[in-house]
Amino acid sequence: MRAVNRHAPDKESDMNPLKQLHQEGQSVWLDYIRRSFIESGELKQLVNEDGLRGITSNPKIFMKAITGSDEYDQQIRQLIEDDPHIKTADLYEAIAITDIRAAADVLRDVFDQTEGGDGFVSLEVSPNLAYDTDATIGEARRLWKTVDRPNILIKVPATQEGIPAIETLLAEGININITLMFSMRHYEAVAQAYLRALERAENPARVSSVASFFLSRITRAVDQALDEYGSEEADSLKGKIAIANAKVTYERFRQLFDGPTFQELRARGARVQRVLWASTSTKNPDYSDVLYVTELIGPDTVNTMPPKTLNAFRDHGQVSGATVLDGIEQAHAQLENLAALEISLDEITEKLQKEGVKKFQDPFDQLFEALEEKRTNIETQRVACQTLRLAEAEDPVQQRLDRWQDARFAARLWRKDPTLWFDEPREEISDRLGWLDLPPAMHAELDELNCFATELKQEGIKHLVLLGMGGSSLAPEVFARTFGSAAGYPELIVLDSTHPKAVQQVERAIDLPKTHFLVSSKSGTTIETLSLFRYLFAAVGGFAQKAGKHFSAVTDPGTPLEKLAVDRKFRRAFRAPADLGGRYSALSQFGLVPAAAIGMDVHEFLDRAWTLTESCAFCVPASKNPALRLGAALGELAHQGRDKLTIITTSSLSAFPDWLEQLLAESTGKDNTGIVPVVGESLSEPDNYADDRTFVYLKVRDDSEGDVPRRLQALEKLGHPVIEICLRDKYDLSQEMFRWEMAVAAAGAALGVHPFNQPNVESAKQLAREAMQGDCADASEIETLDASAVDKVSRSLSKLISEAQAGSYFAIQAYVAPTTRADELLQEIRRRVGRPHKMATSFGYGPRFLHSIGQLHKGGPNTGLFLQIVDESPDDLPVPEADFTFRQLIQAQARGDYQALAQRGRRILRVNVGEDAIAGLKQLAEALA
Repeated sequence: MRAVNRHAPDKESDMNPLKQLHQEGQSVWLDYIRRSFIESGELKQLVNEDGLRGITSNPKIFMKAITGSDEYDQQIRQLIEDDPHIKTADLYEAIAITDIRAAADVLRDVFDQTEGGDGFVSLEVSPNLAYDTDATIGEARRLWKTVDRPNILIKVPATQEGIPAIETLLAEGININITLMFSMRHYEAVAQAYLRALERAENPARVSSVASFFLSRITRAVDQALDEYGSEEADSLKGKIAIANAKVTYERFRQLFDGPTFQELRARGARVQRVLWASTSTKNPDYSDVLYVTELIGPDTVNTMPPKTLNAFRDHGQVSGATVLDGIEQAHAQLENLAALEISLDEITEKLQKEGVKKFQDPFDQLFEALEEKRTNIETQRVACQTLRLAEAEDPVQQRLDRWQDARFAARLWRKDPTLWFDEPREEISDRLGWLDLPPAMHAELDELNCFATELKQEGIKHLVLLGMGGSSLAPEVFARTFGSAAGYPELIVLDSTHPKAVQQVERAIDLPKTHFLVSSKSGTTIETLSLFRYLFAAVGGFAQKAGKHFSAVTDPGTPLEKLAVDRKFRRAFRAPADLGGRYSALSQFGLVPAAAIGMDVHEFLDRAWTLTESCAFCVPASKNPALRLGAALGELAHQGRDKLTIITTSSLSAFPDWLEQLLAESTGKDNTGIVPVVGESLSEPDNYADDRTFVYLKVRDDSEGDVPRRLQALEKLGHPVIEICLRDKYDLSQEMFRWEMAVAAAGAALGVHPFNQPNVESAKQLAREAMQGDCADASEIETLDASAVDKVSRSLSKLISEAQAGSYFAIQAYVAPTTRADELLQEIRRRVGRPHKMATSFGYGPRFLHSIGQLHKGGPNTGLFLQIVDESPDDLPVPEADFTFRQLIQAQARGDYQALAQRGRRILRVNVGEDAIAGLKQLAEALA
């Protein structure tokens, strides 16, 4: 066994947990590669600052890098020019080998300093050859010769057919990374093949190998089996078996390489075959995000981490000795206890290896498909997806990007560095950046989500009613309106209004016995959501003995809603990551559970987003990062007074702006600054707009565009900035969600605001609670005009509008039941205010808008003119298990919001449209005539 360096660590090593791992004999490798990562100097920096000693790669990583950016386009274009008939396989190989060689050259110093013991880069043999011994041997030989670097490892899977190939290749002096090991049986076969190869090798000292043992996939598979077993003893083993399996495997490693078996080979200069811990990203939020690092530290091991895990361990990892040596007896006992439950780890691991090969094969095939599409795009010179035409903001935006590049903004963002926004860490920054990891991380949850969807489909569920507000409801509503429901899947209805008529409308539209309800709340305490739940739970209880079976929940771990789901025996309780805010949760369970339930291809949807993350990766220069370019534009345009972001879409994307409105308003609207999203305004002639506008145009490639391009060109000629984004199809919507999340977070840094909190939302909630308890002004104490008094309303509206100044906007807050006719009348009111006065307008239904644009109204710039519309609906519904009705609730929320605005010095007019809301809205529109 190699001696572990036990010298006292230097000061830097003592501070950096990643370097401390090296003190315990463990090498840190990174499971990631792409060209900009190497060329930008990020790889070299990790080597120098964190002691990185190797890289692993796989087809999925290459696929996302190649398809998610343009950094390979120049090489692809040159390769096609050199050989117009080049095969896709040769195209991929030329790209991959360029990166592998470049990374190997960066790590060559490590390789030389360790005399060939470390500093490796791993390249994979085609996974389609996993069950073909001879083909694997031939391909590995060819790759080894082609790459022509001594510090590469050819990756070969530990299948039954792969073992003899591994032995042959090692005996020839070709370095091998044996992958897809899940069990002791796999390890034993690999280790024995290595020993036999050394016996055959002409010079064993030249042979290097690692045996990659997978972890998190075992945890997930075993935990599922334990959940099905469902006992206290089974629960006690959850999250422990992968670690136990690894520790007993490492025990066997020590027996083989520390004992007499290896002594003779050691004398000939042979190295041990180090165990490499792979699949080290923790999937279950209940477990530590550095679990597979902390528990498996030890001599002669490698831990290859994805960037997320490496950053997490650098940030809060702790090194307390060789933990892989601890608890061996306990590890054996845990494996024995698992067997006693008649859960076969051997069966699970054999299945995992087969699935592992498939999970390598599918991305490899997809990579070739993506390369074909990339090739077509380059050959036809299609326009880039995002185009920024920024007029006078061009130079300030470029200067902002240059500053961000100098400050390593992207790398620090992916490291979740809170000082990007403020000099000192602040609450709700460090623990609100989990959205960055969702596109790859959520893939592990999709089987469960699709299983849930299949259950609903097979049971003939006709409607899925989502009860939620704001971030819990907006993305699902976008999905329902954009994609509809696949054949046989339920129709999704979002109920996010507490108006009694809205509740009645949904109740009349569904067949209760054939309806499933999804109660969605991050905090688990949202009063609107819980009130709707109580009402509908009582309704279901009228015919079903097991009412809970008709309900599922989506919430954060440990919330009151999770407890409620257990107490009321819900069908499911989906727990979302806690380290992200509601408006950043679209690609988590909050968006994906309902997406799966209506039959969306959630795998494809997440994959699209994952591709976009690669164009925004930590190593991509700021000027080429589409999200940072967009964020810089949003911030600098707002600084120039163009803070009214007018969002136009083609028909396929008409629902998307409602989600984007919340993201922009809640994230930027605070500290008397902010970007005002303008949603639902039809595009008018250029002379109807003031110079406070920026226009965003989102389109799907094959959608009809009508007159929009002409009008945008006219706006450009007058100096209005135009941002244009073209999607291939509707599934690119996930890319837009991630693009805008990162862009808005970056814009927050440019504006100097906290993008993840909502400090003024709570004030309206508190005032609403006081109104419910009779502790604040009732409606009689708030000046309220009657819509039927048309002349008086007209004069009051004129007075309100006369207070408009440059940069003002007009916001309608309608506490009425959402209907198609109400939509039409409210839009007419917007037009009658906006166009004559060249003023941006918005409208939202209460209390829904309180969870979307309400933060901007109170915390943003004091440029808003507010029209609050209330009614006196004769209908009312009691809220079971509460001492109030829905009418009392919505009235209290309107009063609370009015007072919150008044306390902030906002200009507001309140109009009552009476019992017949539609008639009252007509009168209100007449007052503006």
